[in-house]
Amino acid sequence: MKPFSIVLSLILGVVALSLVVWVVRFGAPLPVAPKIDAAADVKKHVPTVDDLPMPESGPFGMAELSELEFNFGVKNVGDEDKHVFTLKNIGEGVLEFKMGKPTCQCTVGEITSQSGEAITEGPIAPGESINILVKWVMKTQNDKFRQVVPIFTTDPESRKIDLAIMGAVDQPLHLIPDAYWDFGEMSASQPSHAQGYLSSKVLESFTITEVPRENSHLKVTWEPADAVMLASHKAKSGYLVKVEGSPDVPIGKYREQIKLKATSGDSEMNVEFVVGGRRTGPVEVRGVIGANFNVESNRLFFGEFPASTGKKAKVTFIVKDLDEELVLKSIEPGDTRVKLTLPETGKQLGKSKSYQVEIEIPPGPPANHRNENAEILDLKFNHPGAPDFTLAVDYHAT
Repeated sequence: MKPFSIVLSLILGVVALSLVVWVVRFGAPLPVAPKIDAAADVKKHVPTVDDLPMPESGPFGMAELSELEFNFGVKNVGDEDKHVFTLKNIGEGVLEFKMGKPTCQCTVGEITSQSGEAITEGPIAPGESINILVKWVMKTQNDKFRQVVPIFTTDPESRKIDLAIMGAVDQPLHLIPDAYWDFGEMSASQPSHAQGYLSSKVLESFTITEVPRENSHLKVTWEPADAVMLASHKAKSGYLVKVEGSPDVPIGKYREQIKLKATSGDSEMNVEFVVGGRRTGPVEVRGVIGANFNVESNRLFFGEFPASTGKKAKVTFIVKDLDEELVLKSIEPGDTRVKLTLPETGKQLGKSKSYQVEIEIPPGPPANHRNENAEILDLKFNHPGAPDFTLAVDYHAT
């Protein structure tokens, strides 16, 4: 025998003897490779009340879905939609299935077998398939709409499968700015301008008409949005809306409501927003005694006082660019409770004149004219540069 063979035989003998001694001493079996058992793998699944009972042995059915998720894109609030998922048994054994409870906005419609028969649960023979019709309603606006329909099967690898419906639910129209368009400081000689966008992520097209307004100082126009505008707003359709304000708006805070009607097919939608600004002019309010005044809104605050006694305040009007005396021609509305007394002559202040005007809420019945219920007065002057002066009077006579 060759020396190398002798040495190899001795080494193998020692190893074998060591294993025998280890088994005798510790009583443990020799380590062996684990046996793969599909039925044993099934038992590792954490059971739930909805699980289907598994067969004791294979062959097992195997579930194959046409898709696990369906993205419907962008839809309108209130829309209803549906989609069909296909479940096929690609295993060698029978596949049992049943539907779980869908999330709140989804319902399972018809489930039909390959032969067209309506069914509610398995079995599915090898090679056969079923169609699962899922319906849902998009009730509220949601940028990340996702609803799930669960399926339970006897596939060892897919005991529970979630079918997902996803997308975005949007309102029909978006207005930017959404509520208030600001002219800022309005010119007394040039028109003021503001613009915005009316667009839709769900409508392929729509048209706009304006609801007529009386005695309007505004002109509203629109033109179709170009591709760049639509892309920037992720919209399918839309318009650039322009508003032009006349330079002859009353002095003070200016606000006017715009109403548009949008039509798409048989659907009509109303869009409302407010356009405003502030115009200064040759007539300004200064030093107020007995009340508070907000220069930005031309609002005079009397606060709360007893209705039986009434309340008075003095306001100084500074008038520019008028050679003759300032005359208060009228107050609108004519039935206002507020009384204004303008002196016949003003005090010269360089090139301007000042008039100390008394404004009174006379004694009378209780009245609450606070915040949005304030009395809005249109003062008509003989000043060519300020024929109209808007003054809000805020008070609560208790």
